[in-house]
Amino acid sequence: MDFREHQDRAKKNSRIIWFLYLLLLLLSSFLIGWTLAVGLNLAELYQPGYEQYSFGQKFISSNAYAFDENRIQILIGFSAIAFIVQGLTTVFGFIKKSNGHKVALAFGGSLLTEDTVDSLAQKQALNIVTEQALAASIPTPSLYLIPEQGINAFAAGKSSENAIVAITQGALDNFSRNELSGVIAHEIGHITNQDIKLNIQISAFVFGFTALFFLARFIFYNAAYNRRMDGRAKMVMFAMAAIIGIIGALTVWLGRILQAAMSRQREYLADASAVQFTRYPEGLVQAFEVLEKGGKSSKIENPSAKEYAHAMMFGIGGELFATHPPLKERIARIQNKKTHAN
Repeated sequence: MDFREHQDRAKKNSRIIWFLYLLLLLLSSFLIGWTLAVGLNLAELYQPGYEQYSFGQKFISSNAYAFDENRIQILIGFSAIAFIVQGLTTVFGFIKKSNGHKVALAFGGSLLTEDTVDSLAQKQALNIVTEQALAASIPTPSLYLIPEQGINAFAAGKSSENAIVAITQGALDNFSRNELSGVIAHEIGHITNQDIKLNIQISAFVFGFTALFFLARFIFYNAAYNRRMDGRAKMVMFAMAAIIGIIGALTVWLGRILQAAMSRQREYLADASAVQFTRYPEGLVQAFEVLEKGGKSSKIENPSAKEYAHAMMFGIGGELFATHPPLKERIARIQNKKTHAN
């Protein structure tokens, strides 16, 4: 496997997806700004004194007002506010998800140390983490054991200095030493490639789009309980709330598609890094084949699993929102074979 070629390809594709993320944020902010600028002016035109005008005339007039060169700063201002609100929500999401130890504990994980290991398998896993961290030239991350029978693993944290690696009991029970080395090297690859920080960023980015739902609810309740507002103006405000809610739903939906696409590229990158660290690609291939041919499950029962699906080593989602490439494709890439998988 030419891991450097695959690393360069995955990084290039990740940059394209980041551009699409920013484009989606800018587009959603503009659409919110347009909805507010046009909607508020349209609501004004439904106050007494404008009864002689049709809806079409009022709508055209409201758009002309919003894009008038002397008043376009209102549209820009609303768009900027929408951008800032989504940005602040994104920052909150980043802070909330940045502690890897808390993520592991949310899965019911227990920290493994030299003093707490109670089996040869746990001791072996701890040794492998130390070995692979040394190969990657990073501080040895903490190791957590997740009490799940599904075969899976993940890395979390915002930097290599405070990163953690977590493996499930199912992974510990079903993988040989070489296979577990490949799996842990894969997670170490996520750390060295700064994917753990990236995972937090893209998850927070999608979380930031949910701010639009709160904005829609605020407009809805503000109109519903405003006794001085004309009934037809209230209908316009309700329509504004509905449009903003739809924009929010679409941006979250598209954001999750981009999140899944980003995750798939970083999985290829981590696979390549695992080969680089272990210098034994068959270990990782054999681990994949345990799930691909052995009929084992990667499913995690914990409620937090869906939120962190993009951080898992093995996917748990459908095709459109699949956070991981097919195992056959990952195996083929490691073995330098071509498949028809996307």
